[in-house]
Amino acid sequence: MDKTVKLRPFPGDAKDNSPQSNLTEDQDKSLELVKKNAQLEEEKKKSLDQLKIIEQLKESLKQEQVRMAGMAKNAAGPDANQLAVKDAQLEEEKSRSLENLKMIVQLRESLKQEQAKTAEMVKMMAEQEARIKASVMSETNELASKNAQLEEEKKKSLEQIKIIEQLRESLQQEQAKTAEMVKMMTEQEARTKASAALEAKANELTEALGKIAAIAAAVKTA
Repeated sequence: MDKTVKLRPFPGDAKDNSPQSNLTEDQDKSLELVKKNAQLEEEKKKSLDQLKIIEQLKESLKQEQVRMAGMAKNAAGPDANQLAVKDAQLEEEKSRSLENLKMIVQLRESLKQEQAKTAEMVKMMAEQEARIKASVMSETNELASKNAQLEEEKKKSLEQIKIIEQLRESLQQEQAKTAEMVKMMTEQEARTKASAALEAKANELTEALGKIAAIAAAVKTA
């Protein structure tokens, strides 16, 4: 009877080559962590199943040993044929017990390998989780720094807006003053022109009066 244990391939040995181009790096890490957790649960389940098989085999071995002891006791009778039959049965039970022991050894070895793989997987998951936490912490610190810079820029922008409003107010005041000065200069220029016109007329009148006086003097002397 062939009772060699056929071990299923370890799920972690298969490489997942499915494309993840549409996922970000953090989503890839989270997805990989979920896969590792599922594999870990599967390995724990397999380990528990194998432990149950070992317990069952141990119980079967005990029963076989009890049966062999009873058969050995019964084999002490006087019947030689019955003794030969019992010897054959005893040998068969011994062979079966050896096969069970081999199976137990194989199962123990398989369990050790699975436990080693599980421990390695737990270590990898812990390292990956630590990397993810470090990445999240780095991103959190960078985000906090960006927020602080943004607040600083907003503050500067508000101060600049205030300065712009003040400069606009000052410019409006200066433009009002300039307009007033232009108005005053225009009025003064108008007054200057009017004064010059009056002065020219006064000069003309003075010259006319001089001519009249000269004519009157000439007439008087004649």
